[in-house]
Amino acid sequence: RQPAREGTQAGGVGEEEADSKDCILEPLSLPESPGGTTALEGSPSVPCIFCEEHFPMDEQDKLLKHMIIEHKMVIADVKLVADFQRYILYWRKRFTEQPITDFCSVIRINSTAPLEEQDNYFLLCDVLPEDRLLREELQKQRLKEILEQQQQERNDNSFHGICMFCNEEFFGNRSVLLNHMAREHAFNIGLPDNIVNCNDFLCTLQKKLDNLQCLYCEKTFRDKNTLKDHMRKKQHRRINPKNREYDQFYVINYLVRLSLRNLKFDSFSYLFLRHSCFKP
Repeated sequence: RQPAREGTQAGGVGEEEADSKDCILEPLSLPESPGGTTALEGSPSVPCIFCEEHFPMDEQDKLLKHMIIEHKMVIADVKLVADFQRYILYWRKRFTEQPITDFCSVIRINSTAPLEEQDNYFLLCDVLPEDRLLREELQKQRLKEILEQQQQERNDNSFHGICMFCNEEFFGNRSVLLNHMAREHAFNIGLPDNIVNCNDFLCTLQKKLDNLQCLYCEKTFRDKNTLKDHMRKKQHRRINPKNREYDQFYVINYLVRLSLRNLKFDSFSYLFLRHSCFKP
């Protein structure tokens, strides 16, 4: 895509303006869920860049939809932003300091229609050097925090967990439980050293089993015994590699995300990198 106008000055980094007659004619894609305005009590919230509306962290799509509908603002590749809250707070401050056109490209909608039917939207993306640097810094900070958490879990010998297949209790290091499930139940989620936020990961898996859901095909069953038989006979004692919910628990995904900005992967290579840590 070629923006109608690129940011002319951002954080001391300037770029030449593109021809204002060039425009993006792609239709905007809005989230399907309806926009909300009330944050959940006690839930971390994120403010709109332009107004005082706040949205819960887990309702990010509603905030993005709000900014598109109410403020005609689009953020590109938002899923690659490592810390959405800090990203939004940064640009909320910057937009009070300089006009939005100093940072955003202009997307002209219905450019061939009569003037009264035309409309302009604003695109914030990493074509702007300041935005690119911000995204990179947020990703580096997130990676640093993840590696510190991983190291803490590697050294932690106060772990306590219960096998989700035989209910045997384990104490000490997390690797004892993970190796037990791989050895005794053929349930391999990868090397313990590749996993981060292990307690949350195990709780996520246990919750799915408690809801009688197969971890691999994600079908639900009428009772526990039927589910166990299904997972054993179908060899479904593994997690679904296509479910992006699990990405947050594998350190490799934070490394891949950091490099996506500079490298191009075909779909097979990206899938392989994302789940290479599944190898026993």
